[in-house]
Amino acid sequence: MRESVGRSLLRSLGESYIIYTYGIESIGAMLARSVAAVNALLMLHADVPLPLAKVAQLVGQPYAVTASALKTLEKRGLAVRSTRAGQDEFAPNRESPYYPMSYSLALVDLPISKPLLGHTIYTAYAYGSLSRPGGGNPSSDLDLMLVVRFPDEEARAAMASDLALFLSARLHRPIDPWILAPKEAEDLLREQDPHLVEALKGVRIMGGLE
Repeated sequence: MRESVGRSLLRSLGESYIIYTYGIESIGAMLARSVAAVNALLMLHADVPLPLAKVAQLVGQPYAVTASALKTLEKRGLAVRSTRAGQDEFAPNRESPYYPMSYSLALVDLPISKPLLGHTIYTAYAYGSLSRPGGGNPSSDLDLMLVVRFPDEEARAAMASDLALFLSARLHRPIDPWILAPKEAEDLLREQDPHLVEALKGVRIMGGLE
């Protein structure tokens, strides 16, 4: 079973997917663009908790907009506030029953298209330890598989570099993009390539392979 972009499917190693349907529409509606960007940062950044100014800088939003987004997440129980050296800092609330859902939405809301402007992304998945809520650690890399059309190997390497640099600067963790051409993806899927099969067990960000 696969997840849709609007619903989060979560997978533990050796287990089947679980679909969290309770309140998904209300949570999805609540995560408007600015809130979704802040949620994605808090869920995936290696160094949380983060001060408000740092969150605003990393997501590229005005201070007031970011403050409002954090207040919304805090009111919904998805973020927690702490104080260090007299400064408020924010982190994801891993005790919330909605934490798994919000974590998967954070992966879906990753701004993977920003560094790849001008390219069509047919499919994108997050996989590996960080595709699971609570998985990985601050030094874990984020594994991404993308199917993108590109003219040559130089373009493939440039896309991988641009994506890794953009997201690693934003999330302060290593990013490991695996970029495939459509024909490559089709061939690997037909052959049931273990790496591709594992990637498809992760969280679907967009598109899909059949």
